[in-house]
Amino acid sequence: MKIAQGLETWVKTRLPTSLRDRLHQSKYRYIMRKTKPIELIVHIGAHYAEDRFFYEELGAETVLWIEADPGTFKTLKSTLNEHPKNTTNHLMECALVSSHDDTVLEFYKFNGDGASSSVYRASERLRETFEHVHETGEVLKLKSKTLTSILEAHNIDIKNAENSMLVVDVQGHEMAVLEGATQAISEFKFCKCEVSRIEIYTGGAQFCDVDDYFRSKQFKLSSHPYWRVPKHGDVLYTNIKDPK
Repeated sequence: MKIAQGLETWVKTRLPTSLRDRLHQSKYRYIMRKTKPIELIVHIGAHYAEDRFFYEELGAETVLWIEADPGTFKTLKSTLNEHPKNTTNHLMECALVSSHDDTVLEFYKFNGDGASSSVYRASERLRETFEHVHETGEVLKLKSKTLTSILEAHNIDIKNAENSMLVVDVQGHEMAVLEGATQAISEFKFCKCEVSRIEIYTGGAQFCDVDDYFRSKQFKLSSHPYWRVPKHGDVLYTNIKDPK
């Protein structure tokens, strides 16, 4: 079995990028590269802007990075300030995105680089599945903003972009983010969203909730067949009606 897996990996690493993307379990990168340019990208849960090079490859004219944790945002800002200047305009916002403006929410810090920090507590399943991930005991109180308010503050009109993508990577808080931007969601061409089919965060959104929401907004799951949706990972939805 290990020999077969090793051979498969060896073969895939020697294939052209486009073919590797098509063979990957998730078709996210294949779809994005096929559709580019993606002029506008809004990334909620930015962390350290690890995807900035890929977004630039996609021809993004504007990327809005939104990060809730003030400490993580400080590193994000430094990273983007030092990033080589090019035709992509990188904007930043330190905000906890939720369903309503000006609501104070508790934000639980996790160990490591803070990528797992959330408004939700760790579930027993998270502790069993990711033994190295745990809460630090530090809890921040952060005031929320809706995506609608943030877009208005940055004078971003989604309709001005031929192709646009929303990225939601918020550790169980996905439904609150989406509910705070109902009109804006329908104007995006794509939405990449972290989902869980198991309870990673206590009380956090489940894949079935997220999927029902997107289907109600006339988006279709395009990165995976339903039977291959990961227990915890990213999926891509495509707007099946003209968002213009």
